Amino acid sequence: MKQLSGLDVTLQDQLLLNKEQQNMDYLMELESDALLQNFTQEAGRYQNFGNKKLKHGGWEDPSCQLRGHFLGHWLSAAAIHYDETGNQALLGKANEIVHELRLCQLDNGGEWAASIPEKYFHWIAIKKQVWAPHYNVHKTFMGLIDMYLYAKNEEALTIAIDFSKWFLRYTDNRTREQLDDILDFETGGMLEIWAQLYDITKDSMYLTLIERYDRHRLFDPLLAGEDVLTNMHANTTIPEIIGCAAVYEATKITRYRDIVLAYWKCAVTDRGYFVTGGQTNGEIWTPKHRQASRLGERNQEHCSVYNMIRLANILFTWTGDVSYLNYIEKNLYNGILAQAYWKEDLPNGQISSYPSEGLLTYFLPMRAGSRKGWASKTQDFFCCHGSVVQANAAHNQYLYYQDGANLYAAQYFDSTARFSIGSTNVTLIQKQDSLSGSSTFQVQALLNKQFMKTHSVIQFSQTVWQFACALKWIPLALIFH
Repeated sequence: MKQLSGLDVTLQDQLLLNKEQQNMDYLMELESDALLQNFTQEAGRYQNFGNKKLKHGGWEDPSCQLRGHFLGHWLSAAAIHYDETGNQALLGKANEIVHELRLCQLDNGGEWAASIPEKYFHWIAIKKQVWAPHYNVHKTFMGLIDMYLYAKNEEALTIAIDFSKWFLRYTDNRTREQLDDILDFETGGMLEIWAQLYDITKDSMYLTLIERYDRHRLFDPLLAGEDVLTNMHANTTIPEIIGCAAVYEATKITRYRDIVLAYWKCAVTDRGYFVTGGQTNGEIWTPKHRQASRLGERNQEHCSVYNMIRLANILFTWTGDVSYLNYIEKNLYNGILAQAYWKEDLPNGQISSYPSEGLLTYFLPMRAGSRKGWASKTQDFFCCHGSVVQANAAHNQYLYYQDGANLYAAQYFDSTARFSIGSTNVTLIQKQDSLSGSSTFQVQALLNKQFMKTHSVIQFSQTVWQFACALKWIPLALIFH
């Protein structure tokens, strides 16, 4: 089964379009020199330093050990926006940033392309405390690979390949125990990066890196059915499991698929979740079926919501189990849409003493009487600041899936899907009847006459009807032309 995205799905829903436009505006608003400030500093390519207007603060401040992580998110979001919209201005800005990263890499000796010093990695090898260097550089890799996959930027792939050679040498001649000690410092999605680069290049170097980045201390207990997640930092592990999914898809090694399924069982099926779909408090997995005891000011970290949606999406494409779509829907409405790009809309001329708009929230408070705290545009840049720009880059994802002749309409939003059944091109239009007051939807499938002669319309409509009923949704009306 495949997810439809990019130019195959066009949004008409105004809520989602507004979110995407605000996201693109924000990406364009951030100045390139400021986004690059920590990379140019590390490479000795100082540009506009001393111009405090350009300087980003918070986790992007040059004194922070995670400095530079946001640029990878920015590149990923820009690439995904371009894939959906063809925004040339955003593409041009992203391509220029990638080229500057290549110049930084060359000035660093031809391999190192990070915003932090190499010594951070030597520190974790001797168990000296430092804040998640693998997590940091994963974001840079992620942005580069997305620029290659979505925006066809070959220079981005070159940077990623040359950068990965450093990690091959870094992990050379280390014992399994030494590697496991290194992996206990948050690794982010490094496993996913090696799987993606193997899938792109077929270079056996990445199989070696996959083996070295296999986190046995987490994966083996999961396979044994142990609850290793209760009270554990959630978003440390989710990207690692997404990495396992990527390894399985690239290599078909079933152990990695089994790890993903075991993780979902431990994290979701056996644990339960808040009514919103979220599951964490203070970035920590709640104990099984004890969510009520953890209601507070710091529930539902946005990063965890975003990455669990990604994981649910993968599992649906593997299994066709609509419970994963239900999980995505809960977290989309109560997480992604509730935690970013908010604008006040008070009726009858009322005014409020609170801010009239908000960029993003780190958490979604769920204790009675709580209220959201909103981040600034340039002086925060915590982890969720990065996942927010990715999550709002393409709301046309997670709407439609195709499995052979079957199309799954996964969410109710005004949209158009274009797909093929055999040699027949099909256009499906989904639109809410907002005048009826009952949120009814109409789906139109535009088919040519040859398709009508060779396929049963009743059979096709029953497929969608059964899917709608399985989700307990309002039935879809199908109109064929």
